[in-house]
Amino acid sequence: MIDLDSVLHASVAQVWGRPAIYTPPSGAPVASCRAVLSEGDRDWRSGGSGVTTPARIAEVRVSEVPLMEIEGTLAIGADVFVIDKTSQPDADRLLWRLELK
Repeated sequence: MIDLDSVLHASVAQVWGRPAIYTPPSGAPVASCRAVLSEGDRDWRSGGSGVTTPARIAEVRVSEVPLMEIEGTLAIGADVFVIDKTSQPDADRLLWRLELK
């Protein structure tokens, strides 16, 4: 049986993804991948209140980078971003969603 989610994610990454290099906080091993960039919201919550601000979001396929760590870096072209938050929001855990700073 064909895994349509995997096929769809791979197609999106090939069309909209940009070549990227992930480097973990320890510095090695680095991993080549494709990152799909977007703008999202970053939540800042404390006590019972909160604020949202614009955030740079990247999505990377887990098959390309099995482990993403906070404080690692994602280099996309000439830009280098520090990973502020990681999550795997899809039910099958096929993607990393990264908040970048």
